[in-house]
This record gives sequence, C-alpha cells and structure tokens, in this order.
Amino acid sequence: MEKSQAIEKIAAPIAQELQESLKNILTTKLKEIGPIETLKFCNLQALALTDQVKEKHGARITLLKRTSDKIRNPLNKPDYAEKEALEIFLEAQRRHEPFPSSYVQKVEQNWTTKYRYYKPLFIGNICLNCHGSLSQMSPSLKEELQKRYPLDEATGYKLGDFRGLITVEVSLSEGD
Repeated sequence: MEKSQAIEKIAAPIAQELQESLKNILTTKLKEIGPIETLKFCNLQALALTDQVKEKHGARITLLKRTSDKIRNPLNKPDYAEKEALEIFLEAQRRHEPFPSSYVQKVEQNWTTKYRYYKPLFIGNICLNCHGSLSQMSPSLKEELQKRYPLDEATGYKLGDFRGLITVEVSLSEGD
C-alpha cells in the first residue's frame, strides 16, 4: 500500500472523529446554554477535547489540531507545513475549483520523517453563530468574542465557506 494511502487509512477516521465530536458538543451546548456560554465553553475546552481525541489514538498520532489562514485562537496558528497545505486549498478556492477531499504531506522535522493528513473544514449552520457576520451577532456575543480573542480573524464567513483544516500527523514505524 502506498504511504499516502496508509496515512489516510489511519488519519481520516481520526479527523472525522474530531470534527463530529466538536460539532456534536457545540450543537448540544448551543441548545442548552446559548451562543455566549458556548463561546466560553469552546474557549476553555476545544483544545482539551482535541487533545483527548489525540491521546485516545496513541503515540503514532503526534499532532492533532485545527488550523486556518484566519485564526481565532493563537494556539491554532499554522506552522510552515500547515501554511503550505492551506495554500493548496486556498488556491482551489481562488480558482473556483473543487476542493481536494484531503491532502497528505511528508514533513521532515528534527531529522524525523512524519506524514500529515489534512481534512478541509467548511462553515456549517452552527458555525455561523460565532464565525458568521458580525452584524448578525448580538452586542454581548461580539463583546465576549473581543474579550476572549482580541486578535480574532475568524468572522465574516458564510454557509459553506472554507474555514480551515484538521491536521493529523502520523508517525509510521518501519513496518508500516
């Protein structure tokens, strides 16, 4: 099996699990506590939830993260390899071409070879609550966004817009 197929087989279900778990939790929280409290929850818990999914899959998953060209949380800032991957998707967007369903990248770091799987994220209905047009948000939600994310770049999206990537970095052993 080609390496990229091996990486995809390992990483795609993990990316899907992260996306679905965040979506399900945020959907539930929005219904239970509304957008402002959900924003607070997301601010405090989204990275921890990401880490939980990563840890569940063991040592071969060396990085699990969400990133974008328009970040909200500085901890999700793309590194050099993620910037390169983002550019592939952004170029498809600029050309009005179909987005790749995923992208596998070989990354050489610290004399180690790892592979990254990227899954694109698109804005869904629930995302619009905190990532949509500022003019559609309540003043209190805008105030909370400003307080928690003073350098926020992640608003103004419309339904279906490209939001960013889920990064799953996989370390293959010699037998893989």
